Amino acid sequence: MIEGASAAALVGAAAAAMPTAMASPETAASGPGLPKGNWRIDTHAHYSPDVYNDYLKRYGLLGAITGAYGPWSVDRHLAFMDEYRIQASVLSFGDLQVTVGPVDDRRATARAVNDYARDLVRTRGDRFGIFAVTPMPDIEGSVAEVDRALGELDLDGICLLTNYKGTYLGDPSFAPLYEILNDRHAYVYVHPTGPENNPAPKLCFGPDIPAGNNVFEYTFDATRAMTSLIYNGVLRDYPNIRWHFTHSGGALPFLAFRLATRHSAFPPFNEVLPEGPFTYMKRLFFDNAQAFTAAQLQPLSSLVPDSHIMFGSDWPATRHLYAADNAETMPFLKGSLPDLKAGDPEPTVDQIYSRRQRIALERNNALEQFPKLKARIRRSGSR
Repeated sequence: MIEGASAAALVGAAAAAMPTAMASPETAASGPGLPKGNWRIDTHAHYSPDVYNDYLKRYGLLGAITGAYGPWSVDRHLAFMDEYRIQASVLSFGDLQVTVGPVDDRRATARAVNDYARDLVRTRGDRFGIFAVTPMPDIEGSVAEVDRALGELDLDGICLLTNYKGTYLGDPSFAPLYEILNDRHAYVYVHPTGPENNPAPKLCFGPDIPAGNNVFEYTFDATRAMTSLIYNGVLRDYPNIRWHFTHSGGALPFLAFRLATRHSAFPPFNEVLPEGPFTYMKRLFFDNAQAFTAAQLQPLSSLVPDSHIMFGSDWPATRHLYAADNAETMPFLKGSLPDLKAGDPEPTVDQIYSRRQRIALERNNALEQFPKLKARIRRSGSR
């Protein structure tokens, strides 16, 4: 960190050197029938500013994030966005967020990170939206930070995790948080983490390759969190909260009918949710980060309205997926991978969506849910 420099000044300096690809976005090629220039809205992208890195370093966790993300910067993120015709990215934190250390440090870190976010939005709000972070599972501190982030700081939403030390989002202890989120009509982005009793380390691919949470457990844990919200009545009792889950819904589309049929075999299901789960599933929003093939999108589209599905890159955690040499590292996926030369992050979408549907998926659906971002883009003179 640079002593004496404000977050706004740091952000402004980082954003000043615009990547070459931004020179003429109005005329850049974008594929037949697609808009010109930068037009996509990315709803699943991560960031790691210095103020957050300092927090991770205090607890010996910085290496895990830099190993996954590489060195994050505003410039580096803008360069990626320009390569793949992304007009704006809504930034969030991944599976750690601000859950480590004493509560006072977590509260202070959440405030500092969200102040950085406010400054980034003030200087580059036409390119970035941000989900504020909370010191969860500290309910009192989180309620105060949500009030500040969505009020004074005017950020775009809140990010949470699927569980906190084994307590899933449907737990009644979270009610004070949901009351303020509901009052604020908040958009809540939920990033998956691993379960408290984690089976992942026991699964190895060969003798020396342990399975991390991001292989399977992220998607399973998102499924646990969604069902927890549904069957504990959170979606029913706090209808103004818009919930966003990742990776095309994890295992939920495949398991939804199986879950519903449990109502016939297990009477308590009918006691807690006599109307069944589908009404509430249809209210959820999703991104398709690392889940943009027919095998993933078609089941999700059969479960929720198309307007509830949005583009997500998961960058920079997925930087190798979007690299120019991706077909060399994953030759068995050639033809299904992001195409850097064409600036297309998910060419397989063309196999199942029309051009109109694709533009909605990759732009319009997100702008409907993020009116603050939409207004900032409009004020900047962009489309």
